[in-house]
Amino acid sequence: MNKLNVTLAILVSAVMAGNTQTVTSDIVGYQKINLPAGGKAIAPPFIKSNVFRGSATISGSTVTVSTGALSGLSLGPTAFSNRANYPRYYAEVSDANSPFYGYNFDITGANTSSTFTSANIPVGLSGAMNIAIRPHVTLADLNPASLSDGDSITMANDPTGVQSVFYVFNGGWIGSDFNTAKDFSHVTIPPGFGLVYSGQSGADLTLTLVGTVKNTPTAVPVYQNAYANIVAAINPSTSINYSTQNIATGIGDGAAFTKYSDDGSFTEQEVYYSSNGGLLNSAFRAVTSAPINGGEAVNVGALDSDRYWIIPAVVAQGQ
Repeated sequence: MNKLNVTLAILVSAVMAGNTQTVTSDIVGYQKINLPAGGKAIAPPFIKSNVFRGSATISGSTVTVSTGALSGLSLGPTAFSNRANYPRYYAEVSDANSPFYGYNFDITGANTSSTFTSANIPVGLSGAMNIAIRPHVTLADLNPASLSDGDSITMANDPTGVQSVFYVFNGGWIGSDFNTAKDFSHVTIPPGFGLVYSGQSGADLTLTLVGTVKNTPTAVPVYQNAYANIVAAINPSTSINYSTQNIATGIGDGAAFTKYSDDGSFTEQEVYYSSNGGLLNSAFRAVTSAPINGGEAVNVGALDSDRYWIIPAVVAQGQ
């Protein structure tokens, strides 16, 4: 059974040159996810704490904040010369009055003291708004030291259908070319994305994850032509009723999501279909309960177009 221990912590933001110090409250916690011998669809249920939160203006691929607000921060992507690079930080719209509330985009260029650039700002997102900047959750946060060499994860959320596989090796992660000189612990797991774990040791393991409980919605892209959309509510609750998670609205009528077994066989346990804003079970009967364990992911498919699933906040801001 998944376990959650949430404690209230006071996070004092870093003092930036020439800026007023601010104080916010984060709910932080941990969750233990059982990893049975075999395979399982899993997902991080937490995010990382903000390094910036405030007003910004978006114009094209450039985001501008108040003068000096980003001083002391290094937000650019990784810069390895012999392996793929990934963004280290992302920005998310935190303005509840914006139609893009909960949408996020990567920081893909080195920042100045008051600007940064992004290559994947959602179409139509521009002008003045409030944003939050956070570090990405990465493979390193999956605590590979607690896993076994040869265990792997597969990431499949790609509009072209490309899948990426990474393997545990000596407490880190290597790529599918098995080049042990190239560590891929910096690979990002975007908010709401899941992955498929495959165990090789034959033993059941426990994955312990820690982080901040999200208090804003999350817009998760799901792709029509992806081989698979492995996604999950960012929610560390023991059981999450997906009929209350906006998934039917997000994936559109006729689309479906699959719940897999958690016994290591990775077999289909239930399929839910979206219909008129609600869900049908595999017998095509309307249901109001579609329980998924926290920390477990589902596979979304049969989409009529690329879409966004807007996952509700776990807790309201300020709680």
